[in-house]
Amino acid sequence: MVGAVDYSLAQPIYQEHASRYEKWVANQSHDQMKYLERGLDRRLNPKLVFPELEGVIAVARPYAAQPVGSSAPGEVRYARYLNGIDYHENMKQDLERTMEQLKSTLQFPENFSYKVCVDTSAVLERTWAVLTGLGWIGKNTLLIHPQLGSYLFLGVIFTNAKFEKSPTRLKDYCGNCTRCLQSCPTQAFTEPHYLESKKCISYLTLEKRGTWEQKIDTKGFVAGCDICQEVCPYNTKAAKSAESEESAAYLVKDLTILSKETPEEYQKRVAGTALSRVKYDDFQRNLKAVISSTEV
Repeated sequence: MVGAVDYSLAQPIYQEHASRYEKWVANQSHDQMKYLERGLDRRLNPKLVFPELEGVIAVARPYAAQPVGSSAPGEVRYARYLNGIDYHENMKQDLERTMEQLKSTLQFPENFSYKVCVDTSAVLERTWAVLTGLGWIGKNTLLIHPQLGSYLFLGVIFTNAKFEKSPTRLKDYCGNCTRCLQSCPTQAFTEPHYLESKKCISYLTLEKRGTWEQKIDTKGFVAGCDICQEVCPYNTKAAKSAESEESAAYLVKDLTILSKETPEEYQKRVAGTALSRVKYDDFQRNLKAVISSTEV
């Protein structure tokens, strides 16, 4: 899915989103993710990321909706997005290639330029996806598309081309549903659309370094968490229509094998994948949490 919007026309709504994000950071709801503080000015003002900014293209790419692993005894779970090539590089390369093809086939001005951002720059990707009509931000803070759900990779392309296109916003179809909020095992959502990172299993298993402040039942997840997505009606639809896909070999699910893994074996297994962002010691911490929660 692809959408576009004129930067100047999007400004009023963008600033509303940016203001909420600024307050979220000011409340320290991002916990240890200090890179969000360092990139705050650029997220509030995208022209600090791309000074020539005039038009924005947002892209949403669905990923496999099938679970990876299970919470059965002796097995672990991984967030679905980890299944396959690291999207940070894969999607960015694809978008770079696409933009170069467009430059060679369409009548762009000679000074046309762009910048591709795939979770690698200080950009509010979900906000741009909303402004270009790719979905709405659900109560679990994730972008949701009415047909594709929220199992989506997002990319943003800043350009110096004016699209003269006003924001296109889909209706928020969450309605009175609160399944995502009620299903979170750690009550990480203190209210609709507000996440406290320090309570979030995904944050704790992927971003948090060192020990946790308290014992956490991760519901079998050793990297990431999909619970607030699994219960979403829009993801139920997406999962039913999705083709079955085997999980990548590096996502080992056997708890016994993982518990015996050496640092060298772990580094070799996860090299070049999104899972490599989790250090060996932190992964072992996650494993111990799963083991502890299954002990009688």
